[in-house]
Amino acid sequence: MKQLKFIKITILTLLLSSFLLSCEDVVDVDINPVDLDLITVEAYINTRSVNNIYVKLEKSLPVDVANANPAINDALVQISDDAPTPHTITLQEDGQTGMYWIPQNETYTAVPGRTYKLSITTTDGTVITAEDYLAEVENLDEVKVNLSPRGDYEYLGVFINSQETPGLGNYYKWNIYINNRLLYESDKLAFASDELVDGNYIYDFEIFTDWYEDEEDKILLPGDTIRVEQLSISRTSYDFYLGMMNQAFSGGPFSVPPANVPNNLSASDGKRVLGLFSARDISVGNIIILDDDNYTPLASNYNLNQ
Repeated sequence: MKQLKFIKITILTLLLSSFLLSCEDVVDVDINPVDLDLITVEAYINTRSVNNIYVKLEKSLPVDVANANPAINDALVQISDDAPTPHTITLQEDGQTGMYWIPQNETYTAVPGRTYKLSITTTDGTVITAEDYLAEVENLDEVKVNLSPRGDYEYLGVFINSQETPGLGNYYKWNIYINNRLLYESDKLAFASDELVDGNYIYDFEIFTDWYEDEEDKILLPGDTIRVEQLSISRTSYDFYLGMMNQAFSGGPFSVPPANVPNNLSASDGKRVLGLFSARDISVGNIIILDDDNYTPLASNYNLNQ
């Protein structure tokens, strides 16, 4: 048996959108005066059968401005892969929202093992590009809700069982939905690398703990429906989330200025682009309806077999 040392990191993220009430995570970014009027990109492609491509384009505003970031409209947005004959699709803007989707009555299948390229051409001629590799993810075998050893079995936690893909260099993220609402806040997110668990089967890895004591603040309640998605992410996405975490926790009085968060976006005009283009495979676990049977303590949550 080995000690499970999966790296779990909670983060703030740069992304706001809408799939099942929220597409992605929420990131608060400190914008310097020199960073005003930059293009921000939230973009992903995944292996769902529908609604599997999404791009949101905005312009950044000063941090003391309460208005929503203005949308970037009428851009030419395309996704293509690295197949011998590349498959390309042109996205369609949803009204004047700055959100771009696959046109109705069209489909685009994302294939693990391929690299996907995002190309955005704005009305002023600026071209933004990004690439990301879509790695295959292992099946999410089981999702559990049990009392957590992190808080001496006084709080509920969400656990997963899954094989870790042999070979170093795999990265994961877990999306947790409670009653079809994605938990996107910084202290409710997890992503990990396989650096210390390569090729092992992961038993009862805790991806979320409901630390709230007051009943009105608790997140996991009897009757709730819990669903978890296990996502493969690239090293680029992992570094982006890690950079966001470092920036979020660098606010002390003696902290050095945080470094720019790394991403895979570049612009033809040489300006910095905020955000991320992410390609990911998805495995969906079993659905749990929370009741008293889910409150059984687990003997060990940090062990895995050789």
